[in-house]
Amino acid sequence: MAAVSTRMPYNPVGKIDPFAPLYKEETKPKTQEVVAKPKGPERPRTPLEKLDLGQLKLTAIVTSNGYKRALVEEATGKGYVVTVGTRIGLERGTITEIDQGRIVIEHQTEDDFGKATSQKRELKLQKPPGD
Repeated sequence: MAAVSTRMPYNPVGKIDPFAPLYKEETKPKTQEVVAKPKGPERPRTPLEKLDLGQLKLTAIVTSNGYKRALVEEATGKGYVVTVGTRIGLERGTITEIDQGRIVIEHQTEDDFGKATSQKRELKLQKPPGD
């Protein structure tokens, strides 16, 4: 006896595709992402930027042909020659002024609301004992 076969067409609606990957990457509509700027410089810090201003003392100021330089010394006795524009301190400050007997460091701070303010600190030349 011969088997009579009746073919039924395959209907894939509602069935799982056996060849589809198990984990699909979902494509979400792109929302505008808020990119937070990294705080601080993107470049490596110099040794002066790794020290707090409290660890430094102003040792000397030298003026030559209208060009001013200052010598700051850390607690271990290591000295650094600085000029206007040198970055210094943990607060990422910049030396803005070198006067007789002091240097002025300006650094930007940001409050809790994101408002940037500028603060100035100064290092004064230490007077020798007995003066």
